[in-house]
Amino acid sequence: MAEEKWVEANFFRAQITSLGHRAEILDMGLTGGPAGPCAIGREEVIAAGGTGVDEASLITDRGKRMPLMIKGGRKKVKELYEQGMLTGVVSLGGTTGTQMGTSIMKALPFGVPKLAVSSTASLKGFASRYLGTSDVSLMHTVVEIAGLNRFMKNALARAAGAVCGMVEGGLREPVAPEQGGVSPVVAMTHFGPCEHCAVRVRNLLEERGYQVVGFSAAGIGDRAMEEIIESGGVFSAVIDLATGGVGEELLGFARAAGASRLEAAGKKGIPQVIATSGVNFGSPWKYRYKPEYESRKKIEYDRARTFIRLSQDELVRVATVMAEKLNRAAGPVRVVIPLGGWSSVDKKGSFFYDGEADQVFVETLERELRDDIEVREVDADLETDEFAKVIVDSFLEIIS
Repeated sequence: MAEEKWVEANFFRAQITSLGHRAEILDMGLTGGPAGPCAIGREEVIAAGGTGVDEASLITDRGKRMPLMIKGGRKKVKELYEQGMLTGVVSLGGTTGTQMGTSIMKALPFGVPKLAVSSTASLKGFASRYLGTSDVSLMHTVVEIAGLNRFMKNALARAAGAVCGMVEGGLREPVAPEQGGVSPVVAMTHFGPCEHCAVRVRNLLEERGYQVVGFSAAGIGDRAMEEIIESGGVFSAVIDLATGGVGEELLGFARAAGASRLEAAGKKGIPQVIATSGVNFGSPWKYRYKPEYESRKKIEYDRARTFIRLSQDELVRVATVMAEKLNRAAGPVRVVIPLGGWSSVDKKGSFFYDGEADQVFVETLERELRDDIEVREVDADLETDEFAKVIVDSFLEIIS
Protein backbone atom coordinates (compact mmCIF):
# COMPACT_ATOMS: atom_id res chain seq x y z
CA MET A 1 0.00 0.00 0.00
CA ALA A 2 1.33 3.43 -0.85
CA GLU A 3 0.04 6.95 -0.34
CA GLU A 4 1.37 9.09 -3.22
CA LYS A 5 4.70 7.21 -3.22
CA TRP A 6 4.45 5.34 -6.55
CA VAL A 7 8.10 5.48 -7.61
CA GLU A 8 9.28 4.25 -4.22
CA ALA A 9 6.47 1.65 -4.03
CA ASN A 10 7.31 0.33 -7.48
CA PHE A 11 10.97 -0.06 -6.55
CA PHE A 12 9.86 -1.84 -3.36
CA ARG A 13 7.57 -4.13 -5.35
CA ALA A 14 10.47 -5.06 -7.63
CA GLN A 15 12.64 -5.86 -4.62
CA ILE A 16 9.99 -8.25 -3.27
CA THR A 17 9.61 -9.87 -6.69
CA SER A 18 13.37 -10.41 -6.89
CA LEU A 19 13.11 -12.44 -3.68
CA GLY A 20 10.63 -14.86 -5.24
CA HIS A 21 7.37 -13.36 -4.00
CA ARG A 22 4.59 -11.63 -5.90
CA ALA A 23 3.71 -8.08 -4.89
CA GLU A 24 0.99 -5.70 -6.03
CA ILE A 25 0.40 -2.02 -5.26
CA LEU A 26 -2.80 -0.69 -3.65
CA ASP A 27 -3.13 3.05 -4.24
CA MET A 28 -4.19 5.01 -1.14
CA GLY A 29 -3.60 8.42 -2.75
CA LEU A 30 -5.65 11.28 -1.34
CA THR A 31 -5.00 14.00 -3.89
CA GLY A 32 -4.07 14.35 -7.55
CA GLY A 33 -3.89 11.27 -9.73
CA PRO A 34 -1.87 8.02 -9.70
CA ALA A 35 1.72 8.36 -10.86
CA GLY A 36 1.81 4.89 -12.38
CA PRO A 37 -0.09 1.61 -12.75
CA CYS A 38 -1.48 -0.02 -9.60
CA ALA A 39 -3.13 -3.40 -9.28
CA ILE A 40 -5.80 -1.84 -7.06
CA GLY A 41 -6.47 1.78 -7.97
CA ARG A 42 -7.86 4.43 -5.67
CA GLU A 43 -11.21 4.45 -7.49
CA GLU A 44 -11.62 0.75 -6.74
CA VAL A 45 -10.65 1.37 -3.10
CA ILE A 46 -13.17 4.20 -2.77
CA ALA A 47 -15.93 2.11 -4.37
CA ALA A 48 -15.19 -0.82 -2.04
CA GLY A 49 -15.94 1.48 0.89
CA GLY A 50 -19.39 2.23 -0.50
CA THR A 51 -18.77 5.77 -1.71
CA GLY A 52 -19.27 6.82 -5.32
CA VAL A 53 -16.14 7.95 -7.13
CA ASP A 54 -17.87 11.14 -8.32
CA GLU A 55 -19.04 11.86 -4.80
CA ALA A 56 -15.53 11.29 -3.42
CA SER A 57 -14.03 13.61 -6.07
CA LEU A 58 -15.94 16.49 -4.53
CA ILE A 59 -14.15 15.97 -1.21
CA THR A 60 -10.96 17.99 -1.43
CA ASP A 61 -10.05 17.93 2.26
CA ARG A 62 -7.38 15.25 2.88
CA GLY A 63 -8.60 14.60 6.39
CA LYS A 64 -12.12 13.91 5.18
CA ARG A 65 -10.93 11.60 2.38
CA MET A 66 -8.84 9.46 4.72
CA PRO A 67 -11.81 7.57 6.26
CA LEU A 68 -13.07 6.70 2.76
CA MET A 69 -9.74 5.21 1.75
CA ILE A 70 -9.34 3.36 5.04
CA LYS A 71 -12.83 1.85 4.84
CA GLY A 72 -12.34 0.71 1.27
CA GLY A 73 -8.78 -0.47 1.88
CA ARG A 74 -9.85 -2.61 4.81
CA LYS A 75 -12.52 -4.27 2.69
CA LYS A 76 -10.10 -4.94 -0.19
CA VAL A 77 -7.39 -6.55 1.94
CA LYS A 78 -9.95 -8.70 3.75
CA GLU A 79 -11.33 -9.88 0.42
CA LEU A 80 -7.85 -10.74 -0.84
CA TYR A 81 -7.03 -12.59 2.37
CA GLU A 82 -10.27 -14.59 2.34
CA GLN A 83 -9.60 -15.53 -1.30
CA GLY A 84 -6.16 -16.85 -0.36
CA MET A 85 -4.44 -14.18 -2.44
CA LEU A 86 -2.78 -12.24 0.38
CA THR A 87 -0.05 -13.54 2.69
CA GLY A 88 1.31 -10.22 3.94
CA VAL A 89 0.79 -6.48 3.74
CA VAL A 90 3.19 -3.51 3.76
CA SER A 91 2.61 0.23 3.81
CA LEU A 92 4.96 3.02 2.78
CA GLY A 93 4.52 6.57 3.96
CA GLY A 94 4.97 9.36 6.45
CA THR A 95 2.46 10.27 9.14
CA THR A 96 -0.64 10.22 6.92
CA GLY A 97 0.35 7.14 4.96
CA THR A 98 1.30 5.22 8.08
CA GLN A 99 -1.93 6.10 9.83
CA MET A 100 -3.92 4.91 6.81
CA GLY A 101 -1.80 1.83 6.17
CA THR A 102 -1.81 0.55 9.74
CA SER A 103 -5.56 1.21 10.05
CA ILE A 104 -6.11 -0.98 6.98
CA MET A 105 -3.73 -3.71 8.20
CA LYS A 106 -5.70 -4.07 11.43
CA ALA A 107 -8.56 -5.61 9.44
CA LEU A 108 -6.42 -8.75 9.08
CA PRO A 109 -6.12 -11.44 11.78
CA PHE A 110 -3.18 -12.12 14.05
CA GLY A 111 -0.35 -13.90 12.28
CA VAL A 112 -0.71 -12.24 8.88
CA PRO A 113 2.55 -10.26 8.41
CA LYS A 114 1.94 -6.52 8.68
CA LEU A 115 4.86 -4.16 8.14
CA ALA A 116 4.63 -0.37 8.20
CA VAL A 117 7.71 1.21 6.61
CA SER A 118 7.58 4.76 7.88
CA SER A 119 9.68 7.90 8.17
CA THR A 120 7.67 8.79 11.30
CA ALA A 121 7.70 5.46 13.13
CA SER A 122 9.21 7.04 16.24
CA LEU A 123 7.09 10.20 16.19
CA LYS A 124 6.14 10.98 19.77
CA GLY A 125 2.59 9.90 20.52
CA PHE A 126 2.06 8.14 17.18
CA ALA A 127 3.75 4.74 17.54
CA SER A 128 1.07 3.48 19.93
CA ARG A 129 -1.62 4.65 17.49
CA TYR A 130 0.07 2.90 14.59
CA LEU A 131 0.34 -0.39 16.51
CA GLY A 132 -2.78 -0.40 18.67
CA THR A 133 -3.71 -3.95 19.63
CA SER A 134 -2.61 -5.48 16.33
CA ASP A 135 0.60 -7.39 15.52
CA VAL A 136 1.86 -4.61 13.25
CA SER A 137 5.63 -4.24 12.90
CA LEU A 138 7.15 -0.78 12.44
CA MET A 139 10.32 -0.06 10.48
CA HIS A 140 11.74 3.42 10.93
CA THR A 141 13.40 4.57 7.70
CA VAL A 142 14.74 7.73 9.40
CA VAL A 143 15.03 9.41 5.98
CA GLU A 144 11.92 10.70 4.21
CA ILE A 145 10.34 8.30 1.72
CA ALA A 146 10.93 10.62 -1.20
CA GLY A 147 13.04 9.71 -4.20
CA LEU A 148 15.32 6.77 -4.87
CA ASN A 149 18.62 7.91 -3.39
CA ARG A 150 21.03 5.33 -1.98
CA PHE A 151 19.66 5.69 1.53
CA MET A 152 16.11 5.08 0.36
CA LYS A 153 17.00 2.11 -1.84
CA ASN A 154 18.87 0.51 1.04
CA ALA A 155 15.94 0.99 3.42
CA LEU A 156 13.42 -0.41 0.94
CA ALA A 157 15.62 -3.38 0.08
CA ARG A 158 15.92 -4.23 3.77
CA ALA A 159 12.16 -3.81 4.21
CA ALA A 160 11.53 -6.20 1.30
CA GLY A 161 13.78 -8.79 2.92
CA ALA A 162 11.99 -8.29 6.23
CA VAL A 163 8.45 -8.78 4.93
CA CYS A 164 9.45 -11.76 2.77
CA GLY A 165 11.08 -13.34 5.80
CA MET A 166 7.96 -12.69 7.85
CA VAL A 167 5.78 -14.37 5.24
CA GLU A 168 8.08 -17.40 4.98
CA GLY A 169 8.33 -17.72 8.75
CA GLY A 170 4.56 -17.53 9.11
CA LEU A 171 4.12 -20.33 6.59
CA ARG A 172 6.55 -22.53 8.52
CA GLU A 173 4.73 -21.95 11.82
CA PRO A 174 1.13 -20.92 11.08
CA VAL A 175 -1.16 -19.67 13.85
CA ALA A 176 -3.90 -21.99 12.63
CA PRO A 177 -2.25 -25.30 11.67
CA GLU A 178 -4.12 -27.95 9.74
CA GLN A 179 -6.69 -29.76 11.84
CA GLY A 180 -5.85 -33.03 13.49
CA GLY A 181 -4.01 -33.55 16.75
CA VAL A 182 -3.95 -29.83 17.53
CA SER A 183 -3.71 -29.01 21.24
CA PRO A 184 -6.52 -26.86 22.68
CA VAL A 185 -5.43 -23.25 23.13
CA VAL A 186 -6.08 -21.26 26.30
CA ALA A 187 -5.78 -17.48 26.59
CA MET A 188 -4.31 -16.23 29.87
CA THR A 189 -3.71 -12.74 31.23
CA HIS A 190 -0.83 -11.92 33.52
CA PHE A 191 1.56 -9.12 34.39
CA GLY A 192 4.64 -8.68 36.57
CA PRO A 193 2.96 -8.81 40.00
CA CYS A 194 1.43 -12.24 39.26
CA GLU A 195 4.21 -13.74 37.17
CA HIS A 196 4.98 -16.65 39.51
CA CYS A 197 1.34 -17.79 39.48
CA ALA A 198 1.11 -17.41 35.70
CA VAL A 199 4.25 -19.46 35.07
CA ARG A 200 3.05 -22.22 37.39
CA VAL A 201 -0.40 -22.31 35.77
CA ARG A 202 1.18 -22.45 32.33
CA ASN A 203 3.47 -25.32 33.30
CA LEU A 204 0.66 -27.34 34.84
CA LEU A 205 -1.56 -26.90 31.79
CA GLU A 206 1.20 -27.65 29.30
CA GLU A 207 1.86 -30.90 31.19
CA ARG A 208 -1.75 -31.77 30.38
CA GLY A 209 -1.39 -31.00 26.68
CA TYR A 210 -2.78 -27.47 26.52
CA GLN A 211 -1.20 -24.54 24.71
CA VAL A 212 -1.29 -21.33 26.75
CA VAL A 213 -1.11 -17.95 25.02
CA GLY A 214 -0.26 -15.14 27.43
CA PHE A 215 -1.38 -11.52 27.24
CA SER A 216 0.21 -8.80 29.34
CA ALA A 217 -2.57 -7.10 31.28
CA ALA A 218 -1.16 -3.59 30.97
CA GLY A 219 -4.10 -2.20 29.03
CA ILE A 220 -3.06 -3.23 25.51
CA GLY A 221 -2.41 -6.96 25.74
CA ASP A 222 -5.65 -7.68 27.60
CA ARG A 223 -7.55 -5.45 25.16
CA ALA A 224 -6.00 -7.40 22.27
CA MET A 225 -7.02 -10.68 23.91
CA GLU A 226 -10.63 -9.51 24.00
CA GLU A 227 -10.49 -8.65 20.29
CA ILE A 228 -8.99 -11.99 19.30
CA ILE A 229 -11.58 -13.86 21.36
CA GLU A 230 -14.30 -11.76 19.75
CA SER A 231 -13.06 -12.78 16.29
CA GLY A 232 -13.73 -16.39 17.30
CA GLY A 233 -12.29 -19.81 16.61
CA VAL A 234 -8.91 -19.41 18.33
CA PHE A 235 -9.27 -20.07 22.05
CA SER A 236 -11.12 -22.86 23.78
CA ALA A 237 -11.04 -21.21 27.22
CA VAL A 238 -9.71 -18.22 29.18
CA ILE A 239 -7.81 -18.01 32.45
CA ASP A 240 -8.04 -14.35 33.43
CA LEU A 241 -5.55 -13.97 36.28
CA ALA A 242 -5.06 -10.20 35.97
CA THR A 243 -8.45 -8.50 35.67
CA GLY A 244 -7.39 -5.11 37.00
CA GLY A 245 -7.99 -3.51 33.61
CA VAL A 246 -11.72 -3.38 34.38
CA GLY A 247 -11.22 -1.05 37.32
CA GLU A 248 -8.48 0.89 35.58
CA GLU A 249 -10.94 1.63 32.77
CA LEU A 250 -13.68 2.56 35.21
CA LEU A 251 -11.42 4.91 37.20
CA GLY A 252 -9.46 6.37 34.29
CA PHE A 253 -6.08 4.85 35.15
CA ALA A 254 -3.13 3.90 32.95
CA ARG A 255 -3.89 0.16 32.56
CA ALA A 256 -7.42 0.83 31.27
CA ALA A 257 -8.32 -2.05 28.95
CA GLY A 258 -11.41 -0.73 27.20
CA ALA A 259 -15.11 -0.66 27.96
CA SER A 260 -15.59 -4.24 26.72
CA ARG A 261 -12.93 -5.81 28.96
CA LEU A 262 -14.10 -9.10 30.52
CA GLU A 263 -16.92 -9.53 28.01
CA ALA A 264 -15.69 -11.36 24.89
CA ALA A 265 -15.38 -14.84 26.41
CA GLY A 266 -18.85 -14.51 27.89
CA LYS A 267 -20.32 -13.52 24.53
CA LYS A 268 -18.65 -16.47 22.83
CA GLY A 269 -19.74 -18.85 25.56
CA ILE A 270 -16.27 -20.23 26.22
CA PRO A 271 -15.27 -21.28 29.76
CA GLN A 272 -13.44 -18.74 31.88
CA VAL A 273 -11.66 -18.82 35.22
CA ILE A 274 -11.34 -15.40 36.82
CA ALA A 275 -8.81 -14.26 39.45
CA THR A 276 -8.18 -10.84 40.98
CA SER A 277 -4.54 -9.90 40.46
CA GLY A 278 -4.19 -6.13 40.20
CA VAL A 279 -7.86 -5.47 40.96
CA ASN A 280 -7.23 -3.85 44.34
CA PHE A 281 -4.79 -1.19 43.17
CA GLY A 282 -4.61 1.34 40.38
CA SER A 283 -2.02 2.97 38.14
CA PRO A 284 -2.89 6.68 37.99
CA TRP A 285 -1.56 8.80 35.16
CA LYS A 286 0.88 11.40 36.48
CA TYR A 287 -1.05 14.21 34.82
CA ARG A 288 -4.29 13.01 36.45
CA TYR A 289 -2.79 12.49 39.88
CA LYS A 290 -5.16 13.77 42.58
CA PRO A 291 -4.00 15.27 45.90
CA GLU A 292 -6.12 12.80 47.84
CA TYR A 293 -4.02 9.95 46.47
CA GLU A 294 -1.25 11.11 48.82
CA SER A 295 -3.16 9.59 51.75
CA ARG A 296 -3.38 6.19 50.02
CA LYS A 297 -1.01 3.30 50.45
CA LYS A 298 1.26 3.38 47.42
CA ILE A 299 4.20 1.49 46.03
CA GLU A 300 6.77 2.39 43.36
CA TYR A 301 6.73 -0.76 41.26
CA ASP A 302 9.34 0.56 38.84
CA ARG A 303 10.45 3.90 37.41
CA ALA A 304 7.40 4.08 35.16
CA ARG A 305 4.65 2.83 37.49
CA THR A 306 3.29 3.79 40.88
CA PHE A 307 0.46 1.67 42.26
CA ILE A 308 -2.06 3.04 44.79
CA ARG A 309 -4.56 1.05 46.80
CA LEU A 310 -8.18 1.47 45.77
CA SER A 311 -10.58 2.77 48.38
CA GLN A 312 -13.41 0.60 49.63
CA ASP A 313 -15.92 2.66 47.65
CA GLU A 314 -13.89 2.16 44.49
CA LEU A 315 -13.66 -1.58 45.12
CA VAL A 316 -17.45 -1.75 45.47
CA ARG A 317 -17.80 -0.01 42.10
CA VAL A 318 -15.30 -2.33 40.44
CA ALA A 319 -16.89 -5.47 41.92
CA THR A 320 -20.33 -4.35 40.76
CA VAL A 321 -19.15 -3.76 37.19
CA MET A 322 -17.25 -7.05 37.06
CA ALA A 323 -20.33 -8.91 38.29
CA GLU A 324 -22.49 -7.24 35.63
CA LYS A 325 -20.10 -8.36 32.92
CA LEU A 326 -19.74 -11.94 34.20
CA ASN A 327 -23.49 -12.29 34.73
CA ARG A 328 -23.95 -11.87 30.97
CA ALA A 329 -21.65 -14.80 30.19
CA ALA A 330 -23.19 -17.54 28.06
CA GLY A 331 -20.54 -20.06 29.12
CA PRO A 332 -19.33 -21.43 32.46
CA VAL A 333 -17.54 -19.06 34.86
CA ARG A 334 -15.53 -19.75 38.01
CA VAL A 335 -14.08 -16.97 40.19
CA VAL A 336 -11.08 -17.88 42.35
CA ILE A 337 -9.98 -15.39 45.02
CA PRO A 338 -6.99 -15.64 47.39
CA LEU A 339 -7.60 -14.78 51.03
CA GLY A 340 -4.02 -13.58 51.23
CA GLY A 341 -2.44 -11.01 48.92
CA TRP A 342 -3.65 -10.64 45.36
CA SER A 343 -0.21 -10.07 43.86
CA SER A 344 3.49 -10.00 44.67
CA VAL A 345 3.26 -6.38 45.86
CA ASP A 346 0.48 -6.89 48.42
CA LYS A 347 1.31 -10.22 50.00
CA LYS A 348 -0.31 -10.82 53.36
CA GLY A 349 1.81 -9.18 56.04
CA SER A 350 3.23 -6.50 53.74
CA PHE A 351 2.42 -2.81 54.25
CA PHE A 352 0.50 -2.74 50.95
CA TYR A 353 -1.84 -5.53 52.04
CA ASP A 354 -5.37 -4.55 53.12
CA GLY A 355 -7.47 -7.60 53.80
CA GLU A 356 -10.42 -5.57 55.07
CA ALA A 357 -10.72 -3.61 51.83
CA ASP A 358 -10.26 -6.75 49.75
CA GLN A 359 -13.06 -8.44 51.67
CA VAL A 360 -15.42 -5.59 50.78
CA PHE A 361 -14.75 -6.38 47.12
CA VAL A 362 -15.34 -10.10 47.66
CA GLU A 363 -18.61 -9.59 49.54
CA THR A 364 -19.91 -7.22 46.86
CA LEU A 365 -18.95 -9.58 44.05
CA GLU A 366 -20.57 -12.60 45.73
CA ARG A 367 -23.74 -10.63 46.36
CA GLU A 368 -24.02 -9.34 42.79
CA LEU A 369 -23.07 -12.49 40.86
CA ARG A 370 -25.58 -14.98 39.53
CA ASP A 371 -26.22 -17.92 41.82
CA ASP A 372 -24.66 -20.38 39.38
CA ILE A 373 -21.29 -18.57 39.29
CA GLU A 374 -19.15 -20.05 42.04
CA VAL A 375 -16.70 -17.90 43.96
CA ARG A 376 -13.98 -20.12 45.39
CA GLU A 377 -11.79 -18.63 48.12
CA VAL A 378 -8.30 -19.98 48.71
CA ASP A 379 -6.44 -19.56 51.99
CA ALA A 380 -3.19 -18.49 50.34
CA ASP A 381 -1.53 -15.59 48.54
CA LEU A 382 -2.14 -15.43 44.79
CA GLU A 383 1.58 -15.73 44.06
CA THR A 384 1.88 -19.30 45.37
CA ASP A 385 1.94 -22.79 43.90
CA GLU A 386 -1.10 -23.60 46.04
CA PHE A 387 -3.22 -20.90 44.44
CA ALA A 388 -2.00 -21.78 40.94
CA LYS A 389 -3.06 -25.40 41.50
CA VAL A 390 -6.58 -24.29 42.50
CA ILE A 391 -6.77 -22.20 39.32
CA VAL A 392 -5.85 -25.23 37.22
CA ASP A 393 -8.20 -27.53 39.13
CA SER A 394 -11.04 -25.03 38.65
CA PHE A 395 -10.22 -24.79 34.95
CA LEU A 396 -10.30 -28.56 34.51
CA GLU A 397 -13.61 -28.76 36.33
CA ILE A 398 -15.44 -26.16 34.25
CA ILE A 399 -14.21 -27.38 30.87
CA SER A 400 -15.31 -30.91 31.65
